[in-house]
Amino acid sequence: MFLETGLFNEEGLSNKRLQTPPTGAQFLPALSILLPSARRELVTDVTCAKLLTDALGDAAGEFEIVKSDLAWMLATGTASTLGQSTIVIAPVLANGMGATEAVEQLRALLPHVGVYVLARETADIARILPQLASAGVDEVFCLDSNSDRHEMVDTLRLRLAAPAPETEIRLLWKWFRESPERSLVMHCVRNGYRLDVWSIRSRVFNACRKTLQNRMTLLGLPSPGVVSRYGRVLHAQELERRGVRPTSLTASILGFPSAGAMQRARRRLRKALMSRGRQALIFASLLK
Repeated sequence: MFLETGLFNEEGLSNKRLQTPPTGAQFLPALSILLPSARRELVTDVTCAKLLTDALGDAAGEFEIVKSDLAWMLATGTASTLGQSTIVIAPVLANGMGATEAVEQLRALLPHVGVYVLARETADIARILPQLASAGVDEVFCLDSNSDRHEMVDTLRLRLAAPAPETEIRLLWKWFRESPERSLVMHCVRNGYRLDVWSIRSRVFNACRKTLQNRMTLLGLPSPGVVSRYGRVLHAQELERRGVRPTSLTASILGFPSAGAMQRARRRLRKALMSRGRQALIFASLLK
């Protein structure tokens, strides 16, 4: 349903070759087995609950689906309580609010959470895909696509296993508030935990790799590939803060071949960003 591109393998930066973890889908066992203490909660608007259960199929038991009136929560300001949640909405919410407006409002309150749109048919969502990308959606899934059904289950497992680094993402959200590419920068960071992040970006933003790279380069920003690696490191830092042990488990969740490879990638990335000027220093300042 979206434009597809090849997966990204590696990219030069300041004479450093920053190796991306092996491409391809990450294999994760059931979330409850991998991280028994992880939140399994999926918050969905009341209009989307049955659709979500149907889409998850046999995997629905892995998640706790919480039905909420998200339009009411946004109207009353109580949506800010969803800061530790992962959110799935339909193209139209219970009060008739469109998904684009809902995503924009959720992003203003919760720039770090995973926000996904689930549609019954591709036709229900196709015309507003560009607006959803600008608003800050993470991915859009459609039930008329079998590949979307399977990918959604994998995506949600990974999202819950690799919680977003809230503090750093909120800071980045503020720092890039005047940037025309804030949605792209934030998408790269939020979804850096995914090995297939290049393919995701191409679908969501409906643009090829070269186009997305040019958009970032014109603003003096690191490329989307580098920012995605940066996001993966921030996700590692968040898992470490939450006490995930051993380090090899963190590396496995994020697709690194080993704990040592993860630590080396972190050091090389920080060193490379430190040499790339003021814009890159914004990113480097948040690396531990």
